[in-house]
Parts: sequence; C-alpha cells; structure tokens
Amino acid sequence: MAGIKDVAVRAGVSISTVSYVMSGKRSVRNETKIKVMQAARELNYFPNAGARMLRGERTRLVALSSPMSDETAYGDWSPFFFGVARRLRHYGYDVLLLMGEDENEDLVRMSDSGLVDGVLLLDVAMSDPRARAAKTSRVPVASIGCPDDLDGVYAVDLDFEQMGEMAVQKLMKTGHRHVLFLGANSHAYEQGVNFLIRTRDSVRICAEKAGMRLTCDVIDTGDADEMECVVERAFASDPRITAVLGQVGLIAMSNLKSALQSRGYDIPKDISVIQLGAFGQASVMNPPLDEIPLRPYATCARAVDVLMEIIEGKRRMSEQGTKELIAVKYLSRGSVHDVSKGV
Repeated sequence: MAGIKDVAVRAGVSISTVSYVMSGKRSVRNETKIKVMQAARELNYFPNAGARMLRGERTRLVALSSPMSDETAYGDWSPFFFGVARRLRHYGYDVLLLMGEDENEDLVRMSDSGLVDGVLLLDVAMSDPRARAAKTSRVPVASIGCPDDLDGVYAVDLDFEQMGEMAVQKLMKTGHRHVLFLGANSHAYEQGVNFLIRTRDSVRICAEKAGMRLTCDVIDTGDADEMECVVERAFASDPRITAVLGQVGLIAMSNLKSALQSRGYDIPKDISVIQLGAFGQASVMNPPLDEIPLRPYATCARAVDVLMEIIEGKRRMSEQGTKELIAVKYLSRGSVHDVSKGV
C-alpha cells in the first residue's frame, strides 16, 4: 500500500507538505493541494480511510451530498436516495445525508472530518462546484450524474444521449417527420439540470441529422390551461405534427392528452406520444404511454459499487476522472402509431 513518502515523490513536494494538505493544519496553495491530491488519488492513498483500513476501523459511513431547496421535488428525489441507501446496506454501510445549500462547505467539511469513508454526489448540475471541489477531497468521491468537469470524479449516470437518440429513431422508423418536443420548466434548464439538458440536446441533434422537423416548447406549471396554449402554439407553428416527445411529468402529460383530445386528436390513432425521463409510471395513463424512463436504482447501485471498489482499493482513480454510462430502456405500450405507409 502506498504511503505518504510515495505521494510526496509523485507530487514533487516534501513529506511535510503532503501532511499539511491531508491534515488541513496549515494553509497550502490551491495548485499544490490539487497536485498532492491527484498524486494521492493515483496511488490510491487516502490517509483517514487507509489508517482505519490497516486497523480494521472503517467508519462504515458514506456521505451523500444532495443540496435541498424550496424547489426540490421530493417525490423525484426519494428513489435516488433510497437507491443509494439500499445498496450501501448491501455493503454494511449507512448513509449520512448532507442537505445544506452551501454544498462545497459540506463536502470539504466531511472529507476533512474523518467521519466518512467516501462521498457520493447527487443531483449534479452540468457546471457543479462540488465536482471541482472533489479534486482536493481527502476521501474518494463518486458522482451520480455527469458534470462538465470530471477531474477527480468517477461519474455514473444514465445515457441520456442514447435516450434522445432512441426516441428520435423510434419516431423516424414509424414515419414521423414533424414532432413536438415538450420540455420541462425553462428555469430547470437555466439552472443546469443535467439530465434535462443532455436529453434535450440529444433530441435536437439527432432530429436535425435525421431531417426531422422539431417544434420545441417548454412548460411552466403544466396545468390544463397552459397545455391548451402549448398545443395551440405547436400546431400553429407546424400543422403537420404527428408525434410528441414529452420531457414532463404525469400530470402534465395527462393535461397534454386532454388538450390534444379537445382538438380531436386521439392517442395513438391521430398522434403518437413518448414520455422521456420520468419514472416508468406512464402505464397508468389512458391509454398507456411509451416511455424511456429514468433508472434510479440501477444508476445509484452502480455508483455505490464503484465508490466501494475505490474505498476497498480495488479500483484506482484517474486524474482526468471517469464517466460510466448506463444504457436506457424503451418501454413500448402502444402509444406510437406507424404512419410510414401514409407518408
């Protein structure tokens, strides 16, 4: 097992500098701190966890960094939390939830404390300061979600690029060339919500490559009145729309269906619908909708597995970070009608 001398040699600094970085007892330039932590990560040297491992004294705790705010959708959040907690129990670990809105302070405090063996990041934005802070973490960090800056982080996420591509391919194969893409609240995109942006961008890119005309809109509340307006705008922009890709929840999808029916469009006879990035519950709709859902339990389980491999010394962290994507699944329920023979 690598020691502090090995880290000092690789980083090109003194042993005392490594000690200061690891203990936090003295101030060290950020550039030096990053260099030392990168060397430690390459050598799989994490002093707090390493010392406890030698004495058989792991904390058996993993911190889950998941900042909360008034805008947090707890119903959407809970499958990810319980996915993490359930998988950690498989390893005999408990989860310590960090909910503070000052996510950087929480992350640094926990990694410095020696109270946890590792950290998981949840609800990761495209540009996320926690991912940048992970470069200097004294314990391993894994991310559920792929930030733009992967340095020092092992990121696990669903393949949202594949989600967008799969949706476009499904519609193209069934003859749909004029499609409405209905996105979530515009504020969510502005905040950098990871899966929304990546799926939307993938849909746009794939539609353009395929020669599909894509009409894009977003919702605010998704209530009945708003959906009436959305449908009116969409068909005013392109009267030839034959399909909808909905990146919205069940209530909004139900109101969308009602708005379409009020214009004489029945699903799937007159218009096809696919729901993207929800929780696999569109089977309760009447009629049931095709969807490509999130997979919170699979994603969280894999992220926990990776973090445990790092903690146990079975996997080394890359200086550049690593991204691992989990394949999406298409749930076919009959809401996509093949119009190719009529095109």
